[in-house]
Amino acid sequence: MSESIKLNIHGRSYSVKKDAFSVDPEEVASLVNSKMQELSGAGGINSTSDLAILTALNIAHDLLEEKQKAGENNQSDKNRIDTLIQTLEKGVENIKI
Repeated sequence: MSESIKLNIHGRSYSVKKDAFSVDPEEVASLVNSKMQELSGAGGINSTSDLAILTALNIAHDLLEEKQKAGENNQSDKNRIDTLIQTLEKGVENIKI
């Protein structure tokens, strides 16, 4: 049976299954709390649900931005590997001659 833990987010307690997380659930809650506090400090947000949606949008933006950067890094790595392979192939051809 899955163990439940309590997470406190923005002054409310939530019970979640611990094995539903592949990372530390308390670290996840801390990130959400931090982002909610940051956004609520900016003012102009009238409800908790609005704050929750803005928090989700901000975290999703950060995630997609990191994925994009990782993809760019992967492409850059692939390009470097392709260049190295071509260099090695030319070197092997020169040895054969």
